[in-house]
Amino acid sequence: MPRGERPLGPEDTALLRFAGDLRRLRDQAGKPSYRELARRANYSPTALSDAAGGRKLPSLALTLAFVRACEADPASWTRRWRELAAEHTQPLHPNTPYPGGEPFTEADAKRFFGRECLVEQVVESVRAKPLTVVFGASGSGRTSLLRAGLLPALDDAVVITPGQDPVQDLATALAEIFENTTASRLAQEFREDPDHLRLRIRQHRPGLVLLVDDFERALDADDFVAAVTRCPHVVLSVRADERRRWHAKGVDAAEITIEPMSADQVRRAITEPAAKIGATVETAVIARLVADAANQHALPLVQQALVETWRRKRGMTLSLAGFEESGGIEQVVAQSAETFFEGLGEADQRAARQLFLRLVSVPRNGSVQRRNRLLDVDARLLGLLVEARLVTLTEDGAELTHDAVLRWPRLAGWIDDERENLRTHQQLVTAIDLWEASDRDPMALYRGVRLRRAKELGEFLTVQERRFVDMSTRRETRRSTALIAVVAVLIALVPGTVVYALANERKLTEMSDRALGGKALSQSEALLEQRRPYADKYALVGYAVSPSAEAEKVLRLANAVASGIPFTGTPKDDADVVVAPRGEMAAVTDQDGTDRMWGIDDGKASPGRKFADRHRVVKLAERRAVTRDFNGQEHLWAVGDANDITYLTALPSRFRTLDLSPDGSRLVGKVGAAVEVGLPTPDESEYAELYDLSDPRTPRKLPMPVSNPGTVALSQDGRELATGVWDSATGTTTIEFWSIGGTVESAGPPMSQHAYVRGITYSGDGRWLAVEHSSPESVVEVWQRVPSGTPVLRARLDTALRAGARVSFSDDGRVAVVRDNVFEVHQLYASDRPADRLVYVVGHGNSTRAVFRPQNRDFLVRSGGQDPELLPYDLDTGRIIKRMCEKDGARLTDSEWVKSFGEVARVNVC
Repeated sequence: MPRGERPLGPEDTALLRFAGDLRRLRDQAGKPSYRELARRANYSPTALSDAAGGRKLPSLALTLAFVRACEADPASWTRRWRELAAEHTQPLHPNTPYPGGEPFTEADAKRFFGRECLVEQVVESVRAKPLTVVFGASGSGRTSLLRAGLLPALDDAVVITPGQDPVQDLATALAEIFENTTASRLAQEFREDPDHLRLRIRQHRPGLVLLVDDFERALDADDFVAAVTRCPHVVLSVRADERRRWHAKGVDAAEITIEPMSADQVRRAITEPAAKIGATVETAVIARLVADAANQHALPLVQQALVETWRRKRGMTLSLAGFEESGGIEQVVAQSAETFFEGLGEADQRAARQLFLRLVSVPRNGSVQRRNRLLDVDARLLGLLVEARLVTLTEDGAELTHDAVLRWPRLAGWIDDERENLRTHQQLVTAIDLWEASDRDPMALYRGVRLRRAKELGEFLTVQERRFVDMSTRRETRRSTALIAVVAVLIALVPGTVVYALANERKLTEMSDRALGGKALSQSEALLEQRRPYADKYALVGYAVSPSAEAEKVLRLANAVASGIPFTGTPKDDADVVVAPRGEMAAVTDQDGTDRMWGIDDGKASPGRKFADRHRVVKLAERRAVTRDFNGQEHLWAVGDANDITYLTALPSRFRTLDLSPDGSRLVGKVGAAVEVGLPTPDESEYAELYDLSDPRTPRKLPMPVSNPGTVALSQDGRELATGVWDSATGTTTIEFWSIGGTVESAGPPMSQHAYVRGITYSGDGRWLAVEHSSPESVVEVWQRVPSGTPVLRARLDTALRAGARVSFSDDGRVAVVRDNVFEVHQLYASDRPADRLVYVVGHGNSTRAVFRPQNRDFLVRSGGQDPELLPYDLDTGRIIKRMCEKDGARLTDSEWVKSFGEVARVNVC
């Protein structure tokens, strides 16, 4: 007979009440034995019994396993656990390597990582020009850059932060610099003649650099602006949304913009501070934070999440368990948002709710997204939201700081309550964009049902949106008055005919739209076949009058072809094209058989420098290229841009590159007489070699964990290696993962594939892994990486083609596959939901890997023709239409319209 549970006694503490509720949850589930619970939860009976024992707080993972075994809701228990854990969290140790939500200071310089290149860029600018202006969005790290980056890097510098009285603040900061004076005397000097500051610096401290933080606060203080901008060495930090106000000053200056941190920079900001004090961060934690924060201004949230994880560290390791218990960025944001909201008065709470909702959009597919927009709201409230790291101010307007804000329970509830209004509002915003792009054509104004719904939005509307609705209303009133007069005359003449006409007007219009749309799409496809102009314009007509999935497909392809990026001039027919990982450069073969670098920017390709005679690019990374000469010898090059290529060294004899990490830090290949990737019968004389390229002129050989793998792949940052080994006896390929550092260690459990694996591809953030089988058709399986666990299969992309697959990933969970001249894109999901095929295009791809461009949000796809050309394939139809209308590239000429559609009334596509 099983032993009874120890009584809890009076539940007079939060921990005992938590344990008591777990026991009652078990009772509600039919009181299964702990042995039965253990079978369901995959935890031992002792661990589950201790979880409800009330002596200590169980881990979050154990709690949720208990809850799921009792078939209860994990979400509510997660919230309860975190509230209780906050009471039991260890106090923050003074040696924590992260500053949390506060900016870095000069004392933090030794743990300020990820911005080294930016610091060097600003220092070089200071040496070259007297005035440098650094622009950055709120939360981009401007203060940290000045205090922890520039202040230690410069020989003589002082930070000045203007407040209510900028001149007095300037004088106070400099009173400690200049001898025999006081702050009040300096302030009086600067007010009388701002040039006194320049003269004092020249006389007493000629090398002094003034670092002015939050300069936008003082833009209206003319004496302060005049004083600092005349000095010999000045760096001004200006918030990005104030750039126009600064330009209005007309002061000549070098300008530098703080871009969001890349994945590698975020990784350094996470790992290096911990390493400085002998701590480590588990790879799974790094991967989660990099995926959440790379390429967006979210470093303060990362630092706060790391501080909370530090409180829960195991020894000197920041573990995944501690990170998950802290709740990561999502919990940081939710807690910050709730604290901020609860601290507001009732009126401010209503205004904050409205402001949050204005920064949310709900497109036609129902997904909830952040949106950037100019707001006409209380500047004080907006400033408080910026300080709370909930809203970011950029040059384009305001936006929610992170997607995690959308998952704040209170905001999620508001969104559900207002979903219809948000969808209507998003349609209104799109209509206004198109109206503006069409030079405010009155035909693009609202009328009918759309106008009535827009009027109902009320407080959702900005000043610009109200103006649009008011103009639409006035036009609708004039139309209605005219229509009533006409209808009155017609009713008097032919009552029956008018009633019949009004009843059938909508049906006749829809039939006309379908016919017109079908004809326009047919014309577009015919022009695409012939590669003639106007295909995109006809496609837009077809989509505008009769939207459908097929019309959207034709519009996307026509836009890509119309926006094609040719390599005109020297390239040979059917030249090889190797595109850099972010799509900003490409190597293309010239007519003499030598590859040339090309820069890709603003829809154009510009020729750069050539490699050595008859060198062909094998692999191209962000900073490196590997070429093969006419004798088969491979060489390593440094690539800064298309016009900046430098020869580094020859690689070992008979070495053949298999993969180069996209960041250019690691290289893996084979040494042997004949190296062919993808053969199930490898040459036993071959062996693999792995190199670190930190010093690219002398690559350093690293231990290779597998002597002769059939296929290999390196992660984005080169810190992880995947190897596939084929066993012909069992017909399986074993894929293993290796962490590359000073030593090479296992990075997770291996995978067995009951097929020959021809290729492996990592996503940029390491969350996804594509595995290509040869069976004999090309089959691509996409697996979701699970921290410290076996990857989970999320998609199987089959085809009847036997051509090898070239796989690439976007940064938002999409995978692109090119097989021969077929290009397709699928949306992946971290759940059991099957992948959605978004794109399937026949005729383009040319067996060349498509490259996702994060700066353009599109894929570069090799065209199907002989001429080397890249097609920028954009999946966002709204963005395509907006771009066409803004560039006046949407309207067919009158002659083309009449030629195609006769006397049919012209359709206003914008």
